[in-house]
Amino acid sequence: MRNILLSLFMIPILGFSFMVSTVSAQSVADAQNNAQIVAEAAGVGNTDLVTIISRIVYIFLGFLGVIFLILMLYAGYLWMTAAGDDKQVQKSKDTIRQAVIGLLITASAFAITNFIFGLLNGQSFFGGGSSGNGNYRTKPGGLVLSSGSLGGGIIESHLPMRNATDVPRNTSIIITFKEAIKPESFIEGWTDATSNTAHGLNDTNIKIYPTTVGESAKLTSATARVTFLDDLKTFVIRPVEYLGNPIKKTGYTVELKGGTFGIQKMNGGAAFSGAFTSGYIWPFEVSTVVDLVPPKVVDVVPVQAGLYARNVVIQITFDKAMDPTAVSGKTADGFSNIEILSTSAGGGTPGAVAGSFVISNQYRTVEFTTEEKCGTNSCAQEVFCLPGDSSIQVVAKAATLANADSPQAELTSNGYNGIVSVAGNSLDGSKDGKAEGPPGDNYSWQFGTTGDVKLTPPRIEATIPSSDPQTGLNSNIPLDLPFEVKFDTRLRSSSLNTQTIMLDAHGKDETRVDSFWWTVAMSLLNQDGTTFDPKQPNAVDPPKSGAFIQHRVFLPSGKTFQDLNFYDPYVFHGVQDVYQNCFNPAAKCGSLDYSDMLTQGPNCCNSQATKGECKTLLHP
Repeated sequence: MRNILLSLFMIPILGFSFMVSTVSAQSVADAQNNAQIVAEAAGVGNTDLVTIISRIVYIFLGFLGVIFLILMLYAGYLWMTAAGDDKQVQKSKDTIRQAVIGLLITASAFAITNFIFGLLNGQSFFGGGSSGNGNYRTKPGGLVLSSGSLGGGIIESHLPMRNATDVPRNTSIIITFKEAIKPESFIEGWTDATSNTAHGLNDTNIKIYPTTVGESAKLTSATARVTFLDDLKTFVIRPVEYLGNPIKKTGYTVELKGGTFGIQKMNGGAAFSGAFTSGYIWPFEVSTVVDLVPPKVVDVVPVQAGLYARNVVIQITFDKAMDPTAVSGKTADGFSNIEILSTSAGGGTPGAVAGSFVISNQYRTVEFTTEEKCGTNSCAQEVFCLPGDSSIQVVAKAATLANADSPQAELTSNGYNGIVSVAGNSLDGSKDGKAEGPPGDNYSWQFGTTGDVKLTPPRIEATIPSSDPQTGLNSNIPLDLPFEVKFDTRLRSSSLNTQTIMLDAHGKDETRVDSFWWTVAMSLLNQDGTTFDPKQPNAVDPPKSGAFIQHRVFLPSGKTFQDLNFYDPYVFHGVQDVYQNCFNPAAKCGSLDYSDMLTQGPNCCNSQATKGECKTLLHP
């Protein structure tokens, strides 16, 4: 019987020895991924194979505990009924000794089990959370820290967005800053002599990894390539292999290193400093599919065959987020994926118009502004014009396909030669549902300009929540309600950002600026202010637009004034319409300095610019 008991107790040890050798033979990340795929293929639902095995082992160890209890009861019975029989007493002692030895073996097996399965699940050596997993850096109350740099700090936007789900496996990861960043912060081994082509990721400053596995599976310089725009504000990270797996959705975490030894601005200072020293962290979830649907154009300004004042901005909005390196650049630097051609009223050969293309609206809208100065708006900002009294043709080029059977575009050392989405799919300019490459899928249209310059400022028509404190609609609002600002005309998308539209959080519980974030996008509106849907039958070109502000959920307020949490939206004079006119009457506030606007106004909807009228106190 003793041999049988020892054999039972030794089974976990032998199993663990085998598992340890397996873990040492391959990376933890591969073990977790392969185990998950096998589990899903076996039809065990959303529970991964590692978890199933661990549960079986725990059940077996629990069974051994029951055996130990039975043996102790049996030994006690023998001792109590020995009636002076030394042999029976000795048998009882031997049984107790063997049971205790078995218990020690079981306890050791349990400890080893915790270590092995903790390792396979991305936990630290002593069973803690994933090493460096910033998703769990929280303050009391559960607010995620290292998130406030989006909006309140140096980060303007990124893709995938915070907490995004169903992200395609072949997506790129994009980060846009408000200031220029040193390339070496993102690229391993960067020097000033290095050209702007794809380079390896600096995985010390930028960590991208499956959340449950941890940093052991992070993308490295060999598994992720980096490109950037010439302004050094937008960086595009392209994984060499698809993210996640085809069986189960995978959570990912991105960490941007803060402090003196983290990501650096071009002026030499730390990108994340002060209240944001800990850097920036965000999660998203990758789906099981690869995006092979080409992007389409959903809206343009100016519209086909329209006649416009010459200070209009050319705007193209897509149905998908676009790769910034394929749609942004200056014509003077050789950018030619989008062409603007001008023909004078007298005819002749079309000539290229010089200017810059800028991506905005969460990477869905690209805008073109010329280099020809033609005046100033009411905020004393320069206005740029297209050639007057001319016919303007816009040609957005599709990219060459890597092969005829896929919409994936060919990526060369010089980048893409046409427009592609963040998933690398070439433009479907004909909108027939498939990508064919140039010239068949080029998207083009034309319009006319007059010799006039339009200087009528845009005005706000409505806000959600209401900006009128008398209505009672700006308090007791849902905690996740997005803010909206609706204007009476079309807006310049690139003017809608977290520097021209702010959301200030303060109050009893809003004491950590690094826990509150917001981001700004453009919304297209119908004449009546409802949201434009290009998929609706007989949809017409939307005549208006607005700003859409997403944010971290609000904190609920108490019942007394001292217990309230306030959320104050500001719209500044930097917001412009498509004719480059600033939001008015902001210019009447007596200052054009951005920081002064926080204390001097501007007013939002009234004809008089009075201090504080733009500030609306909102509390959930």
